[in-house]
Amino acid sequence: MNDALLGIHTEEIQRDGKDTYHFHRYEPTPYAVIDTLFDVYTPQKEDVLVDFGCGLGRLNFYLEHRFGIQSVGVEMVEAYYLRALENQKTYNGKKENISFVHTAAQDYEISSFDTIFYFFNPFSVNIFRRVVNHILASFESHPRKITLLLYYPEDECIFYLEHHTDFRLVDEIAASDTITKDRRERFCVYSLTGL
Repeated sequence: MNDALLGIHTEEIQRDGKDTYHFHRYEPTPYAVIDTLFDVYTPQKEDVLVDFGCGLGRLNFYLEHRFGIQSVGVEMVEAYYLRALENQKTYNGKKENISFVHTAAQDYEISSFDTIFYFFNPFSVNIFRRVVNHILASFESHPRKITLLLYYPEDECIFYLEHHTDFRLVDEIAASDTITKDRRERFCVYSLTGL
């Protein structure tokens, strides 16, 4: 899959130096890496995926095209949010299955329909904890199966999930051959079930 097939433009990598300790730069997950994950992990039709730090929306469009599922892209940088909306206009699929929200991840209001949460190392562990705590609060109010998909995870995030939450690791998937040089080049799939 690629941008041309989907009718979108998501190739940009943030190089303006505005990334910080708490908010990391925008870089889209490569299509080959996305394929690797979703060749192993298959969402269900009723799932709704939330991509924190969605940038220009690549993952949202990919998932709608491949699986027909609904998704939400959460993006705090206004310029990227507006460009994601432009991509939505030109996307070659069901535009109504995708929505974008212009807000910081820790301010996103978790819906009882949100079931899968994707993180490509978008922010610090401090913000990660706050976001996960919002997810857990939603889970307590509306028990359901929740899945966290972490790409290129920080050790501190893994430690927090495994020692301070009820999420359990269900799979680790090498994202590419470079995992032999960089062990973070992987997906960690965590699950919490309340059914």
